[in-house]
Amino acid sequence: MVIINWSPAAIGLVRALAVVAPVPPGAGPPVICVGTMAEAEVAEQLEDSSAKEMLRYVAAPTLAEGIAPLATVLAESVNIARARSVIVRPDPRTEEPDAASRLTCVAVSKACGSRPVPNILVEVEDPEAAYEFAGLGVATVFYPGYLRAALLAHACVDLGVFQFVYGLLRGRYRVRLQPVPADLREGTFYDVARQLELDERSRPVTPIGLQMSPTPEPGSEGDAALLINPGPRHPVKDAVGLLVLVDS
Repeated sequence: MVIINWSPAAIGLVRALAVVAPVPPGAGPPVICVGTMAEAEVAEQLEDSSAKEMLRYVAAPTLAEGIAPLATVLAESVNIARARSVIVRPDPRTEEPDAASRLTCVAVSKACGSRPVPNILVEVEDPEAAYEFAGLGVATVFYPGYLRAALLAHACVDLGVFQFVYGLLRGRYRVRLQPVPADLREGTFYDVARQLELDERSRPVTPIGLQMSPTPEPGSEGDAALLINPGPRHPVKDAVGLLVLVDS
């Protein structure tokens, strides 16, 4: 997997990806990170990190130098056409990060040449920018609003994908427990996730799990069990709480 516009501050994303994208022994790190920081600077910042063996860092030119230099690095140093997936993160140094992400996708396509473009996931900041990525081989666009639905859909399908997506959000969202709405008690996790959109302060929330209260066995404390990614058909009537993502 390849992450573009990466910096050591996003090491949590590397950890999440490395869990779901293991590689055979001797095949090299499972994640390739592309950024504009110097390799020596990245190595220094990761010197004491246990995750440094999970990635290979490749320094790339900025888009200010044009699309072609970036495409050359992606083709020759990354061999991006062989990637399983490509994640394009916003570049915080640009005034228009979504426009820059679109140009980055163009560079990925150019680097692949006549070969198929890998699945591309783009993290955008403006929901109205989503249409700009049409025709660029982008598989998924994440942004506030749609992000809640996308995260739920992936969480219900595959726990590994959920862990990866949550890694994208680290630092921007927090996890909290809240009551299950009374009018949804007879529904499923899917029903809750579709209908519960805001918390009591009108902030967007994304249901990600349930806290259950199992029937205690003789001599046990009957501690509640936390279910992450319970699946769309899981009933919520016995849940004592709902685990959700909320804006930090």
